[in-house]
Amino acid sequence: MIYIFKNRNMMRVLSIVLSSVIICFSGIAFSETAVDNETETSDQGDAFSIPINDIQRFSTVIAQIKRYYIDDVSDKTLFNNAIRGMLTNLDPHSAFLDVDDLKDIETVTTGEFGGIGVEIIPENGYIKVISPLDDPPADKAGIKSGDMIIRINSHLIKKMTTREAINMIRGKRGTNVLLTILRKGEKKPLKIAVTRDVIKVASVKSKLLENGYGYIRIAFFQAPAKKDLYDAIAKLKKESNGKLKGVIIDLRNNPGGLLDAAINIADTFLDANKLNNDKLIVYTKGRIPGTDIKAKASPGDLLNGAPMVVLINGGSASASEIVAGALQDYERAIVMGTKSFGKGSVQTIIPIDNTSGIKLTTALYYTPAGRSIQAKGIEPDIVVSELKVEKPEDESILGNIDEADLEGHLENGNHVKKENNKADPTKMKTSENGLEDEEESKINPLAYSDYQLFEALNMLKGLNTLK
Repeated sequence: MIYIFKNRNMMRVLSIVLSSVIICFSGIAFSETAVDNETETSDQGDAFSIPINDIQRFSTVIAQIKRYYIDDVSDKTLFNNAIRGMLTNLDPHSAFLDVDDLKDIETVTTGEFGGIGVEIIPENGYIKVISPLDDPPADKAGIKSGDMIIRINSHLIKKMTTREAINMIRGKRGTNVLLTILRKGEKKPLKIAVTRDVIKVASVKSKLLENGYGYIRIAFFQAPAKKDLYDAIAKLKKESNGKLKGVIIDLRNNPGGLLDAAINIADTFLDANKLNNDKLIVYTKGRIPGTDIKAKASPGDLLNGAPMVVLINGGSASASEIVAGALQDYERAIVMGTKSFGKGSVQTIIPIDNTSGIKLTTALYYTPAGRSIQAKGIEPDIVVSELKVEKPEDESILGNIDEADLEGHLENGNHVKKENNKADPTKMKTSENGLEDEEESKINPLAYSDYQLFEALNMLKGLNTLK
């Protein structure tokens, strides 16, 4: 999700990408700035008018609440609630930001914060999980993308604000929070206990899957992501003795992060000299001046055109969709997996005073080919569902025993009995293609642990062969 931060005093427009909400000790952790535009914007306040009758109705309601409501409510609380209600009912991403929310905007790019490590958005009065971050408590406890949180400990969260839910979930490291969730395919709500911890997100991880075929996992688009990616590729090249045949970029359950980081990641693999005239990586379109952003690729491809496969799923949102969409539009990579989340909205954060602000949806972002990702997501080139391939049960220590193994068994009536027709168990049978049965039965363990990655590796090998 792209955000614009407008400072009324300095009249600066600050563009940033966030990915909804990450639950942590300190509240809602958002991403920091990605692009700093010095675009001047005129004050358009005089261009808009508010009907006096509606102002009078609003004042009347406040007056009646102050006069008749059973509890005494401060003016500040009433006005904050009114602002919060106006914004909440616009769309899921417009919101009122209090002092804690504004402070939390600066926390996530450090890569270390407290909480359970899951990104959420409000939906239908409850909280929906976009994706759990890699390895943190929520992921380890079994929280999945698409889960709907309906209860925190003993408290129903219907109509609860996101901030109120955050305050109930956060707590001291080592303590537990019990989440009741609804999950597609489950007949009953699930209760999952999650132990709070300090979240340390490693934005980039890498390894060689097989000789010459690299795997790079990008879990979150943080400030050091570009350097980490360069280091990862250098490491893979060294491990493959300079013969890196191809790379898989895993963006599954990547909730987004910094726009700047996403642009840098995509630019790493896009050579401007081989792209069309506009060379766009991503652009945005909105109503107000300063929200139209165009990011372009630069010359050079760190992989020198080596084949690429990008993995996405329903937990891939925002900045991950920017990267996947750009690489897909330019046919630089094959995108595999399942459709992404579809987070393509742009928000503007406008300070109200020194302690609060509002967040408004003001624009959408688009892939180089002009595709709007909002509420549609990125469709993979090849759909590969998240299947669970079960391993065959271990054979008996004696091997498979059948009738023919029994002493004194009767021969088959359609065959003449032959001497020494029993195969020597110490010798290996050979199949029609010349491969020994033992070799023929070998399956890459990756098929059992991560079927989507297994298929991506097969695709990468095929692309390398074609090249």
